Amino acid sequence: MNSINNIGLDKSLDYQNSLQTSFVDRISDIKEDNGSAQNSLGSIPCVTVEISALGAEELEKVRQSWDNKPVSALYRTEIPISTNADGVYRIGKVDFSEDEFESARSLVTGMASQLKQGTLSYNDYTKMALSESLIDKCAANSFSDEQRQVIVRAMKDYNERLINRNNEMISKSDYVKNDDESAGMYWGLKKVIPAAARDEMAKLFGNSPSGTVAVTSIATNRELIESLQKKAKEIDVTTPEGFEQFKAFYRTTMSSVYDAQYPDKMRSNSGAAIELDLNGSDGMKKLIDFAKHWLDGNIQ
Repeated sequence: MNSINNIGLDKSLDYQNSLQTSFVDRISDIKEDNGSAQNSLGSIPCVTVEISALGAEELEKVRQSWDNKPVSALYRTEIPISTNADGVYRIGKVDFSEDEFESARSLVTGMASQLKQGTLSYNDYTKMALSESLIDKCAANSFSDEQRQVIVRAMKDYNERLINRNNEMISKSDYVKNDDESAGMYWGLKKVIPAAARDEMAKLFGNSPSGTVAVTSIATNRELIESLQKKAKEIDVTTPEGFEQFKAFYRTTMSSVYDAQYPDKMRSNSGAAIELDLNGSDGMKKLIDFAKHWLDGNIQ
């Protein structure tokens, strides 16, 4: 009778490794005796078996690589994800319990939902830098240091995808260089207006655009982008004093930039554009308020 069901099997990796080692030793003994076995058995060949056994440490590395999910799992909610054999979510090689995973995903998607997909303005680049700084502060308040690093990487990864999307869009043929000496310094691209769009505008407004291209709000001055992002990460905007300091910097920096966008028609509206960036319904204040809400313990 087969009595294997009565045997208590130890399924630990150490025990599996010892079984593999024992098996290899036995196979080696068989191989050493192979010559004498052939003599005693005459013309009946012996079967030679070879095995390559992974050690416990190597097996664990393989298992972890199978279990691991990329940091994008924290913002790509359309992709199903489940716990591994240990009952945890392994994201970026760091373990999260179910509650921690849901909380981390809520934090990342909450930030990401306030960032624009498409072509990027100076306001958008500034908000992206704020999102990275704010998410670092929020994660430090609620997660382990290893988990915090994964969450910050997820936010940076999401922002990198936004930049790649922006670059893909502006590489298309319906964008041309802005040769205007003043505006072109900050707003270096114009968009070609299709004939159908010009005809539609003529029907709606009684006249069509005077030219075939229009100035865009796409940020192209790399030095200015880096300056805005650097300041956004230097100042703690979650404090009233910090936000006021940042607003003063943004107003001073962006005033001449917006004046250059439409120098003849909208110079007086640069202040209004700046206030929309800072305090509008999709402005920086909304992003900051989300972070403050999180820091106050209202994380749902």
